[in-house]
Amino acid sequence: MWKTVTLDVSRRRLHFSRKVSTILSNNNCNVTVGSDYYNYCYCAAPSSHPIQGMYPRCNFSSHSNSWKWSNQNNTSSSSSSSLPAFNNKSSSSLEKNDETYNGSTDVSSNVQSQIMDQCASLHASIMPLNSKLVGPLAKNSDRGTSLPFVFLVGNHSSGKSSFINYVLGRDVQTAGVAPTDDCFTVVAPGPEDTDQDGPALIGDPDMGFSALRQFGPTLIHHTQLKVRKGTNTNSFMMIDSPGMIDSPVSQSGMPDRYSGNNSGGQSMDRGYDFQGVVRWFAERADVVLLFFDPDKPGTTGETLNVLLHSLGGMDHKLLIVLNKADQFKKIHDFARAYGSLCWNLSKVIPRKDLPRIFTMCLPNKAGEGSDHSSIGAGLIDLHQTRDDVVAEVMKAPKRRVDNVITHLNNSVHLLLMHAQIAQDVQKKYSKMVWDNRIQELGSLTAGVGLGVLGFYAQLPVEFTSAAAAMTVFGVGGMKWLNGNKLKEEERNLLSMEELSASFQRTHSREISEADEFIVSVWQRIRENLQLSLKAEGLDKYPSVSDSDLNGLRDILDQDIPRLRRMASPTHFGTKS
Repeated sequence: MWKTVTLDVSRRRLHFSRKVSTILSNNNCNVTVGSDYYNYCYCAAPSSHPIQGMYPRCNFSSHSNSWKWSNQNNTSSSSSSSLPAFNNKSSSSLEKNDETYNGSTDVSSNVQSQIMDQCASLHASIMPLNSKLVGPLAKNSDRGTSLPFVFLVGNHSSGKSSFINYVLGRDVQTAGVAPTDDCFTVVAPGPEDTDQDGPALIGDPDMGFSALRQFGPTLIHHTQLKVRKGTNTNSFMMIDSPGMIDSPVSQSGMPDRYSGNNSGGQSMDRGYDFQGVVRWFAERADVVLLFFDPDKPGTTGETLNVLLHSLGGMDHKLLIVLNKADQFKKIHDFARAYGSLCWNLSKVIPRKDLPRIFTMCLPNKAGEGSDHSSIGAGLIDLHQTRDDVVAEVMKAPKRRVDNVITHLNNSVHLLLMHAQIAQDVQKKYSKMVWDNRIQELGSLTAGVGLGVLGFYAQLPVEFTSAAAAMTVFGVGGMKWLNGNKLKEEERNLLSMEELSASFQRTHSREISEADEFIVSVWQRIRENLQLSLKAEGLDKYPSVSDSDLNGLRDILDQDIPRLRRMASPTHFGTKS
C-alpha cells in the first residue's frame, strides 16, 4: 500500500510516496526526501544547504541534519503508486488564499469559508433587485442554516427515525410501526441534551429556520429542536419529517391530485402546506433521503405527490432508499416489492431510466450476523448498501459548499430570466403607450391647426368654435378609446401565451440549441412572473435597466465560475 505525504513549501506542493526516497538536486548538492510510517516527512541535508531557506515550513528537528514536518500541519494521505510530482495549481490562487494544501482532493476549510462568505455576499447583492421586481426568490433565501443538514422524508414506518438513531449512534427519535411523530424534528449536535419547541426554534435568528414562519402557526407548533451531545455527527444536523400517509379521498373517490380539487399539487389536510414545507427543507438540505419500506413500496399517494411536486429538480442530492429489505422471507417477495416501487416511481419520474434505489436494512436486535431469512446470504450486500448511504450522509458538510454555489447559480438564473421577460413585456407595453400618445397628440395638433387656420383666414367664429369643440371631443374620445384598448392589450400581454412568446423572443438562441436547463427555469418562474406583473400592473411595474441585467450576467459569467474553481478538487484538468 503506497501512501502519499504532501509537504507545502514556498506555497508549492511536493508529493512524496511512502517507502519511496526521492533525490532532489539543488545547486549540485543532493537532498534526500522521504517519509516514515508515521506520516512524517523528512528532508535530510547538510545544515548549510539552501533547503532551509527554500522550505521554511519544514521544522528543523533534533535529528541531525533533518527537518520534520508533523501531521499537525494539515498532513493528509491517500493511496498512490506514482512518483512524486509538482502540483499544477496556480501559484497565484495559492497566494491569494494563503492556504496550506494537503495534497488530497479535499478543499481546505479556510477556502470553504471564503467560498461561503462570497456566495452569501453575492446572494445578498441580488435580493434588492428581487424585492424591487417582486421576483421569484423567497424572502431570506440568501440566508442558510447554521449547519449543513440531511433531510429525511418518506412513508411512515419506513425506518427514518431508526436510521437517524443509527447514524447518530444513540437513541434520539422514537421508532415504531405506527406513525410515532407528527413534527418536523431538527436534531443538532451540542454540548448538552436540550429540547426546544417550534416557536423557539423558528424564532432563533441564528439557526436559519425563520422563513418557515410563512407556512403559518400550525407548522410552527409542529416543529421542534433536539440538541444532543455525544453523537457521531458533530458537523451537521439531521431533520426528520412526519411519515407520509395515503392522500385523502375526495367525494369522487379519487385522490385529490386526480380529482382536480388540488391546485398546484398543494394539500392543506395537515393544517399547513406539507408539500411546500418539504420543498423548503429539500431546497436547503445538502442530502435528501426518500424512504420506502416493503409494506408500502411507493403506493402511498402523498409520497408520490411529494416526489413529483416537492423534490423535482433535486436529483443531484436525492437518494431513494428501500429500507427493511431484510424482512423479506422469500426472494419472490422482494422482487414483487422492488418491481412495484419501480412501477410507481415511473409514474412521477418523467424519464425512461430510473435513479438508483438503495436497497438496505438496519442492524436488528439479534445482530447483523443473524440469518433468519431465506435471503440471508444477500444481507452482506444490504449492509454494504447501508454503508454507502451512511457515507453519502457523512458527506453533507462537504456538499454544503457545492450546494451553496448551485443555489446561487439557480437563484441568479431565476431572477435574470424574470427580469429579462419583464423588460421585454414592458418594452411592448411602452411602445403601445407611446403609439397612443402620438395618435392623441396628432389629433390635438390637427384640431389646433384647424382653429388657427380659421382665425387667420377670418372664417366665422362658429367655424373656429366648432373646430375647437371637435378637437376636444375627438382627443377625449380617442384617449378613452385608447385607454380601453391599452387595458385589453395589457391583459393580452400578461396571458401565459404572450409571456411564453416573450420567453421565446428573449431566449431564442437557447431554445434553438435545445437548452433544457433554460426551459426548466422558465417552467419554474412563469406563474410567479405572471402574478407579479398582474399585481403591480405594467404601468406601475418598476423598470428593468440594462445595468441590472449586466450585473446578473457578470455573476453567472465571472463570479460563479471562479467559485467553482475554488471549490473544485485538484485534478489534471485544473487550469494553471
